[in-house]
Amino acid sequence: MLEAARSIMGRLRARDAAELAEYGFDHETAAYAFAAPAVLAQVFAGATGPVAVVTFHRLTPKAVVASLMATDAWPQVARAVVRWGVREAKPALLALGYERAECRTLEGHDDAIRLLERLGFVLECRLPRFGASGATFLQYAWRLNDHVSLQSAEGAAAPATAADAGIEAGGGTV
Repeated sequence: MLEAARSIMGRLRARDAAELAEYGFDHETAAYAFAAPAVLAQVFAGATGPVAVVTFHRLTPKAVVASLMATDAWPQVARAVVRWGVREAKPALLALGYERAECRTLEGHDDAIRLLERLGFVLECRLPRFGASGATFLQYAWRLNDHVSLQSAEGAAAPATAADAGIEAGGGTV
């Protein structure tokens, strides 16, 4: 896992690299953090090797922190990440007794926001001046035992389809 994380960190998408810098982490520290023992972790590979890493680290007995970093080859694995998240990660986390996954992303990181919303994460709050240089972050939560997202229950537009979110193979970056 460490070598895959190092490979990904050395080839990050521009927005992921900017987000990592706002967290105040260098690539090596981030690679170790992603490779640290996790509740659940998965590396997704494409034609060029490791492309994305997803981890869920314990935050509390009922909550985990979700993290993802990817390279520019993201479109090769985007659909697999969504499929894994819905079909495997969510049921596995519920089976382990977790009820919530949190994720923070840089405001304006539209690809990450679309992915989070596609997976069912709900925007909880805006975190002004959260980043190392004062950048604003957004906090999302995946309430694992919710059957209907708050957004849907309040009559908001239906969640985007995979094509709308830019996660069809070759359909753009997420």
